[in-house]
Amino acid sequence: MSEMWKQWVGRTVDGKFPLQSYLGGSDHSAVFLTQGADLKNAAIKLVSADGGDAEKQLLRWKAARDLTHPNLIGIFEAGRCQLDGTKLLYVVQEYAEENLSQILPERALTADETRGMLPPVLRALRFLHGKGFVHGHIQSSNILAIGDQVKLSSDALREPGEKRGARAPSAYDPPEEAMGAISTATDVWQLGMTLVEVLTQHLPVWDRTRKIAPVVPAVAKPFREIAGHCLEVDAGKRWTVAQILGCLEVRPVPASAPIEKSASAPAVSGSQKASAKWPYVLVLAAVAGAAFWMVRPKSSSAPAEVQATPTQQGAMQSAMPAAGASGAERATAAIHQGDVVRRVVPEVSPGARRTIHGKIEVRVKVNVDAAGNVAQAKVESGRASKYFKRLALEAAQDWKFSPAQAGDQSGDREWKLQFGFSRAKTEASVVRSTR
Repeated sequence: MSEMWKQWVGRTVDGKFPLQSYLGGSDHSAVFLTQGADLKNAAIKLVSADGGDAEKQLLRWKAARDLTHPNLIGIFEAGRCQLDGTKLLYVVQEYAEENLSQILPERALTADETRGMLPPVLRALRFLHGKGFVHGHIQSSNILAIGDQVKLSSDALREPGEKRGARAPSAYDPPEEAMGAISTATDVWQLGMTLVEVLTQHLPVWDRTRKIAPVVPAVAKPFREIAGHCLEVDAGKRWTVAQILGCLEVRPVPASAPIEKSASAPAVSGSQKASAKWPYVLVLAAVAGAAFWMVRPKSSSAPAEVQATPTQQGAMQSAMPAAGASGAERATAAIHQGDVVRRVVPEVSPGARRTIHGKIEVRVKVNVDAAGNVAQAKVESGRASKYFKRLALEAAQDWKFSPAQAGDQSGDREWKLQFGFSRAKTEASVVRSTR
């Protein structure tokens, strides 16, 4: 089915939403980048309309369209369409390039980052519960970032008591999931599972066949207490969202994400400082596949030069040859540095740099044409998150080298760039690849 989805790139949905690029999907749904008359960088999700639940799903999307909250992904439009005779439902919503599940394979969140991530999610949940909705899919992949805000997905909302229908159980689901109905307590359980996951990179150990609560590992305060109260087997004993916010002692945050007052939340004195913000936008991985070949269109004119800051230039001048280079490559590295006409160092914001532990290295292989422009670039190695791989790849594409010598018949050359990211600086080095 996924191959069929990809074949629809370039088509237009409902006469107004072009399917610009395929972002991902499954046998039952697909997501594309799109835009509309007043929309830029929106996402459109397509699902099959053949099932008996199609009309209910469309009504849910239209109801969610009327919900407005700074920490909730906005829905712009929903409707029916057909592509090649296939009946589909579509929903157009805000496009988020990052979600929390993409950083967890690299590392867990720190306590400060978690304290910054939780309040926006809780505010969105409290808003939804107050409007008579249950999210029902709280997990790391549905916690997203747009600009400087954490947002919760909104395309799968349900009403309390509503049956889930025929779907495979999720590892995040509570014990009462076997009964089929959902409630606000479902969201609280899933939040507890997600909280443990972001702090440890693993879901808590739990045997569904036994009526005992999952094992909550020793994580930082107050998260162990919160997780324990979220993961009560008896749904009636779980904390409410307001109680969780109260335990966190929520402090003021920027006006772009206002905190709704809770009767159960303790008062905060003016002398208390705002809680540390989790640098979610800076450390989450971009959806775009940075590790794949990227072909740049050739132009008759050279691209505008990208200037490095003085600090970056100093780091460039002191950069060592790429790690893993052969002895011959290292011996000629200094000579090859002179073949570089323009060097571009990735711009890493201070927030992202604070998340670095040790040194992150990314090696990029580039193919250079006769004019000295980078024609292709590919991430070759590096155990970095997709975020840093993307930065390295984008910077490598803007490097420029000296034109090919007259004796070089093909003019094509291959170079290896290495970028090193640390809290203090960003380094870059280059060696000519021998083939």
